[in-house]
Amino acid sequence: MQNGVCKLTSRSCLHPRGLMNQKTYTFVFLILFFVTLQSMGKYQIKIMGLILVSSLIFGGCTRNDSMPELTAHLGKYLGSEYKGNYVWGGAMNLAWTELNENILHEKLKLKTNDIVALKMVDAFNNPVFSKKDLDEKSYYVKSWSGQETLKSINGESKAKFPSKSFGDLSMPLSPTDFISYAYFLKEIEYIRAFDQKSIWFGWHYVEGFYAKTKEQKANVNIIHYENDDKFIVNLRLKDEKDNIFLAKGYDMGDPENVVNSINKDGQTIESMDDSDTFAAPKLHLDHHREYTELTQKPFANKGFEQYSIAQMFENIKFDMDEKGARVENEAVISITLGISPISPEPKKPKNLLLDKPYWLIMQRRDSKNPYFILGVKNPELMR
Repeated sequence: MQNGVCKLTSRSCLHPRGLMNQKTYTFVFLILFFVTLQSMGKYQIKIMGLILVSSLIFGGCTRNDSMPELTAHLGKYLGSEYKGNYVWGGAMNLAWTELNENILHEKLKLKTNDIVALKMVDAFNNPVFSKKDLDEKSYYVKSWSGQETLKSINGESKAKFPSKSFGDLSMPLSPTDFISYAYFLKEIEYIRAFDQKSIWFGWHYVEGFYAKTKEQKANVNIIHYENDDKFIVNLRLKDEKDNIFLAKGYDMGDPENVVNSINKDGQTIESMDDSDTFAAPKLHLDHHREYTELTQKPFANKGFEQYSIAQMFENIKFDMDEKGARVENEAVISITLGISPISPEPKKPKNLLLDKPYWLIMQRRDSKNPYFILGVKNPELMR
């Protein structure tokens, strides 16, 4: 546990498999090193020593692609890792609450000693996000049993959201099986489009956009500024009831901290000066997560003792460019009988350049709870 984040799976050298691979690698390398040492000169020994040190540092902590890519974060936001980036959407909170209120008529309880599962259940039972944090036209929620409910979900959600990109649900629900479904779509546009250009992020040039003109700089509200490596900005939108914040320099392992900072400083607004600069990368995300931590565990709720979660998954798509952003999120929970298999000084120009890891938070202006959080840590999401 670090910074309120517990990684259930890991691709680092701290995982037991990583440790085993590192020990084996080190042992074999040392044998070869000392055998070779007998026939080498002083200069060659120094070179070999540098290779050994580098191997120990980088060899033991390399990514293990056989390990699961998802990492659950235990806290208020049960986000996951996607290609080394943090992502969370609010749809699963809506689906879980719908299950509690419309089917179980109480908070879900699991019959298990699995600490991780119990902590996740507690977080979902005390949701950080609800329908009141979205406008009604932006979401669809439905739950009940059998194929008729599944058919209604597919038809009604597509009718309300013609641009919905996720396909129809297909699963073998019997009349005694239940499903809880939630979906939301948000499409936002900046007051004025930015100009496009390649920008620097980390050690890479990526596609991005920037404020070139005075009118484009008026798009950017500075909410908090300490220095060029720590700031929060808000991009002005055509729909003034939505907000999109970009926060650089905050702990990338602690989404709660940055949300709290935004809610604290969100009313403070400073405009960009003519000498200030702003640039951000274009982003693309298409993410699927299976909540296997909570499946195949019997319920402890009265009347539902024979039920368990058969499937629990979410899909998130997100795009951001010089014109605006689009986020689409759906969540599905199906429960079945039995255990089922699953799937003030002189002003210095402020350079508001998102060229290092940063947070992106989307929420309604009248709500303190975001409906989407993205922690951009590397260029994997950039075009």
